[in-house]
Amino acid sequence: MDLKLNRERIVCSVPVLDTEVTQTVEHDFYLPDYCPDIFRVLKCCIIPGISSTGINGNRLTFDLNVVVRVLYRSQDASGISCIEQSFDYSKTLDLPADTINPGISVTPQVEYVNCRVVNPRRLDVRGNVMCTVKVTGERTVDAVSDAFGAGIQLKKAPIVFPAKRLVCAKRITVIEELELAAGKPPFGALLRSSVLVKKGETKIIPGKLITKGEAEIDLLYLPRDSSGSAPEAMKFSIPFSQIIDIEGIEEGFETDIDISASKCVMIPKNGETEGLECELVLLVGITAVRYETRELVNDAYSTLYESECTSLGEAPALEAKRLNVNAAAECSISCSDGGIAKVFDLWCDKTSVSARFDESKGCAVIFGSVMLCMLGKLEDATAVYAEKECAFELPIESINEPAEITAVCSGVSCSYNLADNGTVSAKAEAQLSVTVCRRGGSELLSEIKVFTDRPKQTDKRCAVKICYTDSTESLWEIAKKYSTNTQAITEENPAEEEQNERSNCRRALIIPIKN
Repeated sequence: MDLKLNRERIVCSVPVLDTEVTQTVEHDFYLPDYCPDIFRVLKCCIIPGISSTGINGNRLTFDLNVVVRVLYRSQDASGISCIEQSFDYSKTLDLPADTINPGISVTPQVEYVNCRVVNPRRLDVRGNVMCTVKVTGERTVDAVSDAFGAGIQLKKAPIVFPAKRLVCAKRITVIEELELAAGKPPFGALLRSSVLVKKGETKIIPGKLITKGEAEIDLLYLPRDSSGSAPEAMKFSIPFSQIIDIEGIEEGFETDIDISASKCVMIPKNGETEGLECELVLLVGITAVRYETRELVNDAYSTLYESECTSLGEAPALEAKRLNVNAAAECSISCSDGGIAKVFDLWCDKTSVSARFDESKGCAVIFGSVMLCMLGKLEDATAVYAEKECAFELPIESINEPAEITAVCSGVSCSYNLADNGTVSAKAEAQLSVTVCRRGGSELLSEIKVFTDRPKQTDKRCAVKICYTDSTESLWEIAKKYSTNTQAITEENPAEEEQNERSNCRRALIIPIKN
């Protein structure tokens, strides 16, 4: 009887593109007439954001928005002024022609920023933004699930594998009117803002996904028409809910939803002084996977003929495990110009996170750092800025075996205490999203060949053999070695059924020979 094979189709995620794109930011600031002269630059920052991504044919295009903001001190030592400018850039990359169902991730990171005062009315700003671009596609492979004929023997194992993968991207724009808290002065100029997106309930209905959450906005602003006034801090929370069309999605899909704030614009509300209008742009990336469990073949041989097995070239990703953890970092911030008397604001400017499995600790470890920034004033009312990088290390004992581990910082909350010696004891708590992905099925088979023109040679004068085995050999390995099957061995050795697959001691077995 000829060999017949049954196969199961498996979806494998494959990296299509992993590259870095650099965007140079160069700008000359000429101060408007209403701005005071520059005496000292306190902080110059570049704030990048991805406003849109898209694929047209084999070309990936993404739009980068960059805000350049400069905080400076005028001759009036207590006064803080701010100027900013926004720039838009578009980048295009080529994708391989065979890219299927691509998922896009573009992460901008400021490499450096330099600010030079040309004269009291002019600034020269130079910087670099590095965009890490990753595109993941899919490839289908066929794994052997069953085989019949030609004396074939199969070793099977239950495997959880991805059977279908859906990818979707959506841009959400939320416009909200925000009221300033009672007693707060009218909004003048934005000094700083940050957005922390908290994902909420997710619901799947056929063909659609409903996602909810809220965006926590933390901002620092200068009061309007109040020269020399201290900055004011405010916090707002904006809820959002969106129905996203995803063809083919239904109950049973596991979803991985990434929501990031790409743009946050604050303007006075209709010229009034009591509130603000906030335009918030969110980018939503969704990967939905349906996992199935099947018994698939991971080894095979024939008792009659020489055979050959071919393993899968790619291992499918097993169901990902996701953890949300917090990592704390502490440091002391001081100023060389004198003791800090008051803190206007403390925030995190940038983060760096990586993860790996530490063999010596026997678990995964997350390494990272946060740049803590402080804006305040000295005892003589002089406005000052100071910053310090704080490192942290967090072991994750629940991840106790090697795997593909990625960690992403979703937000940082900061707190501080002002010490008597004029320093600031700062603490940052980073919210980390950790994804653990294991590759399974690398031992699965894509092909089994039986060479019927090469029958196995057996000694027809011998009906049984005595085999002495040790704890390293399983029944399957023994049966494969002697071209018999495990059932025949257990029938001749009833005690083997009462033992584990691998015995802890040396034993003698009767091996029936297939003639």
